[in-house]
Amino acid sequence: MSNFWWHRGWSPLGGPCGEQQPTFKVFCKAVEGRCLAVRDDALVLVPTDRADEHQHWFKDTRVSLRVKDKEGESVFSLVNKATGLAVQHSLRRYHPVRLVKFNPEDFDESVLWTESGHLGRGFGCIRMMHDISFGLDAFPGDDDGAALFLTEWTGGDFQSWKILYWNDQANTPLAGLEAEPTCRIYCKADEGFSVTICNGTIRLAPTDPNDAYQHWIQDERPGNMIKDDDGYPVFALVNKVTGDAIRGSKGDDPFTTLVQYNPFYLDDKLGHGAWLSVHPVGIQRHP
Repeated sequence: MSNFWWHRGWSPLGGPCGEQQPTFKVFCKAVEGRCLAVRDDALVLVPTDRADEHQHWFKDTRVSLRVKDKEGESVFSLVNKATGLAVQHSLRRYHPVRLVKFNPEDFDESVLWTESGHLGRGFGCIRMMHDISFGLDAFPGDDDGAALFLTEWTGGDFQSWKILYWNDQANTPLAGLEAEPTCRIYCKADEGFSVTICNGTIRLAPTDPNDAYQHWIQDERPGNMIKDDDGYPVFALVNKVTGDAIRGSKGDDPFTTLVQYNPFYLDDKLGHGAWLSVHPVGIQRHP
């Protein structure tokens, strides 16, 4: 298996998390050549520099499995690698966003954010957990950055952000899983059909080894950390072509959907150990 996964231990931030967590760069659509950084304990946008650890951010997701926003999206904190400071909500709307020393042992809602859409593939809003209509906005400043505020979402370029890994390989659709063997997914009711993707939705189609969309990667690494209610390790099913993973149904919607797979970001909707115990499904390796 690819080694793109957290190694359990004690992180520099303190507390049990990944010692080798990947770091991210954060930038907005208006000035893609600048990244979010910390300067003199303030948030700024500065020219992109991979060697500058003040531009490297940890995405702390330890409470993401149990805390969601009103749309069901998982929360996270952005913690600066060089300083240990976390991005904190402003005191009031339309006021500057602040930084605070991150304490992984405390549950501090003021440092919890959520994403709109797939920020890794397209630009979107980095928004407050409790009020997703307000998100991070950059106001142009001098040559050394911009002031960061919370404003109501209007779709402006300074409100539109991407969060990408500094490790370029992890930004590919399969996040480094390209070399893994593939499998097909089929149901006991008719073993001549396999799960595929058609027009962006999950379908059953006559089994065809030449249909690349019927090839799936079974990523078992999440099972090292997450179990279902019966104690079975969970796994993710990732499409070889699109890099999307099968996601469990949400709310009253009984249908599964697809979501961009992020092997560094644990999402309980991607674990399918319990789902397999209910539905008789076969998973068979492709030759």
